[in-house]
Amino acid sequence: MAAAAQPTVDLLLFGEPDLRRRCRDVAADEDVAPLARTMIAGMEAQSGVGLAAPQVGDLRRVIVVTDPVAARPRPRVMVNPVIEEVLGPLEVGEEGCLSFPDLYLKLARPRGVVARYRGLDGKQQVLRDEGFLARVIQHEVDHLDGILFIDHLPRWRRWLLGWRLSRLRRPVGEVVA
Repeated sequence: MAAAAQPTVDLLLFGEPDLRRRCRDVAADEDVAPLARTMIAGMEAQSGVGLAAPQVGDLRRVIVVTDPVAARPRPRVMVNPVIEEVLGPLEVGEEGCLSFPDLYLKLARPRGVVARYRGLDGKQQVLRDEGFLARVIQHEVDHLDGILFIDHLPRWRRWLLGWRLSRLRRPVGEVVA
């Protein structure tokens, strides 16, 4: 028996308007499992550790994250995530983004977070992390608010990246297979 085909996922790249839009909350009765499966497939296909719904063109507050340093890494779906508390001092770490292929930046973020979210089962959950996963969650929650990781850079550094960023934008009318 052949394995089920994974859905193909077109990730939005820098310059797409949906990446700058604030996402709406997911209602308690909304089924986001199909969206979550698509997001996980897209994240894994790109060897990513996080993905937010607007990166696949859906403006609902859903993220998927994986902690690659966990004993058994597995994708976690977080519906309507809210960072309730940031923990520890700022730490500088390298970040990339699937909407910015091959661009990696050193950014300062709080070392840890306490995040509240709903799981796919509808139950409220709280996650506390002071490691790499905390950085991933902060990055993906930013996406839900239309904030991109380049927005954390000083204006002069964004200006210096301008030529690289312009190369990421798809030409108008280009079709993505």
